[in-house]
Amino acid sequence: MAKLNKIEVDRYFQNDLDITNRVLYIGSGAFDSDGGESGVDGQLAQRVIKSLHILDHQFEADDKPINIQLNCIGGEVIHGFAIYDAINHCKNYVSMVVYGHAMSMGSILLQAADERIMAPNSKMLLHYGEFSVSGETKTTMSWVEEERRTMKQMEDLYLVKIRQKHPKFTRRKIQEMLSTDTIIDAKAAVELGLADKVMGS
Repeated sequence: MAKLNKIEVDRYFQNDLDITNRVLYIGSGAFDSDGGESGVDGQLAQRVIKSLHILDHQFEADDKPINIQLNCIGGEVIHGFAIYDAINHCKNYVSMVVYGHAMSMGSILLQAADERIMAPNSKMLLHYGEFSVSGETKTTMSWVEEERRTMKQMEDLYLVKIRQKHPKFTRRKIQEMLSTDTIIDAKAAVELGLADKVMGS
C-alpha cells in the first residue's frame, strides 16, 4: 500500500482508524441531546465494518494482527452483533484491549477477538439490556419471541467462552448474572473466562 500523506492520515483518524499502525478505535457512536453517550448504533457499526474491511484486506499486512482499542458503554443489539460478526470473520488475527469499560454490548464485542485484554482499571458489565415492545398483539408476540431468541443468543455466546475455563458453569448461573447489572473488574473477567489477561500482568 502506498505511503499515506498527512491529509489521508487525518481523514482516517477522524473515522477512528489508524491504518498505518493497524489500529481501530471503538467507542461511542455519538452523543445524544442530553450530552450522554449513545454507544453502539447504526452509524458506528457501518464505520467499524468498513474500517475492518480496509485493515483485513491491506495486502502488505496479511500476516499482521489487527488491534482494536475498545471503550464501549454498550448500545443497540442488532448493530452490536453486526460488529461482532465483522470482527469474528476477519482473516487476520484480532487483538482487542479494553480501556475504561466494556459494558453490555461492549462485553459481547470483546468475545469476538482472538486475544482479549483488559486494562488494569477497566470494567465489564453483563446484562440482558433493555427491550421495548409495543403495537398490535400479533406484532408484539413476534417481537417478544425475537427478544427471547436474542437473550438465548447472548447466553450461548458467554457460555461458550466461560465453559472453556469452567466446563460445569450452568446456564442458570449466567441467566442470574444477566438478569441484573453484573459489574466485574479486569481480574474477575479473566477469572471468569471472558477475558484472556490483564494488561501488564
